[in-house]
Amino acid sequence: MGIPKGVTPIVGGGYHGKSTLLQTLELGIYNHIPGDGREFCVSLPNTVKVRASNGRYIVKIDISTFINNLPFENDTAVFSSENASGSTSQAASISESIEVGANVFLMDEDTCAANFMICDKRMQQLVTKENEPITSFIDRIRQLYEEKDISTILVMGGSGDYFDVADYVIQMIKFIPHNVSQQARHISKEFPTGRQIEGGHSFFIQSHRIPLAESINPYNEYNRISISSPDTSKLIFGKAIVDLSDVDQIVESAQTKAIGLAIYYAQKYMDGTRTLNGIVRLVMKDINSTGIDVLDQHLTGDISKFRGFELASAINRLRGVKVK
Repeated sequence: MGIPKGVTPIVGGGYHGKSTLLQTLELGIYNHIPGDGREFCVSLPNTVKVRASNGRYIVKIDISTFINNLPFENDTAVFSSENASGSTSQAASISESIEVGANVFLMDEDTCAANFMICDKRMQQLVTKENEPITSFIDRIRQLYEEKDISTILVMGGSGDYFDVADYVIQMIKFIPHNVSQQARHISKEFPTGRQIEGGHSFFIQSHRIPLAESINPYNEYNRISISSPDTSKLIFGKAIVDLSDVDQIVESAQTKAIGLAIYYAQKYMDGTRTLNGIVRLVMKDINSTGIDVLDQHLTGDISKFRGFELASAINRLRGVKVK
């Protein structure tokens, strides 16, 4: 089975394999050992899993295409937060991934912010747009594909509203995928939702952030460089602990440690003019041309290769990092 470009909801009853299929796709960015059963489970290399993450750190990212007119005049074109909500964290993760070149998004409704994904007709009638800062993802998903050429595959077992914006629909039945696109289009026409589309005219994100080297400090309280990873989701970087629990495509702690070393290494390229995307590309170029040992001259053997997306994710979540 191949999933074409566009918007593809994965639907089906509970325990029929929706999230399992999505997990297959999120790990399809890696090569697998021939014969292990996964060697034909392949995804485009710039595929990024996105989820909500309450409490995460965000620094000066443009989320205004999704969230605007917040109370107290909080500017969402350069949004920062020490303790982000589910909706703002998910919007930030999308914008950050676009900034470094994502061309496929994967989402599972179980790990997404419900109010970010959909606002139905009844809720639209009660909470009018003037009092709702969030533009639901359902109203941006077509623009994301048609204007940015970024596809989305999402597990959506609870809302048929997404049939209206889908190119294809896959139904999982007893862990077997079925193409039900034609049936979904028929249902969409026969049972209109009546919700008001709120996406506006275009999809726009302005993100050319420049990280500042002096804000990245790998030294601990003993004034020694401290970079380690007790598990895949936790990076110890100096005095900071970087929570990577929402970065699902890191699969082993050796990657997490390598990402920490890469942040330290990346400081050499942070000259006050290079964007985050440019810096990440230079680091990955060095790794690809020289080998991952360029990050660790002591050859400890406990680091493994990662993608630029996960490096950018770690920098974005490093509390205290500053950008301009």
